[in-house]
Amino acid sequence: MRCALSSRALLCALGLAAALTACARSAPDLPTDFGSVNATKRLQASDFTKVDLAKSCADIAQEREDLDRRNHLAEAEIKADRTQNQVAGYFAALFILPVVAVDTNEKQVALLDSNQARIDQLLRLSRFKECR
Repeated sequence: MRCALSSRALLCALGLAAALTACARSAPDLPTDFGSVNATKRLQASDFTKVDLAKSCADIAQEREDLDRRNHLAEAEIKADRTQNQVAGYFAALFILPVVAVDTNEKQVALLDSNQARIDQLLRLSRFKECR
């Protein structure tokens, strides 16, 4: 028995694989658990920089709002490129060349990851300072 895919089916499969790969994003590492009942580590002043320790609760909240605003902008850019990436994926199913038109938004993804790490740190700082 011969099991061969037509060239068109093969191109469709390759195009779909390329489109799915372009949309994949791994989750950032989870931060250390400081707040659960079973937490093995407690927050200390040495977990923060002097600059962070000098921040008021209002300063912490403002920085978190700024980071959230930047995250929304980066996510909007990624979402806007999604349509372009889908179109490129559809054409890639027919012709392999359009795959180069796929925008992976690496800069925005890196920004989201670094912003999330900072937000996590601000949440820890807020907990440490007992902000409400």
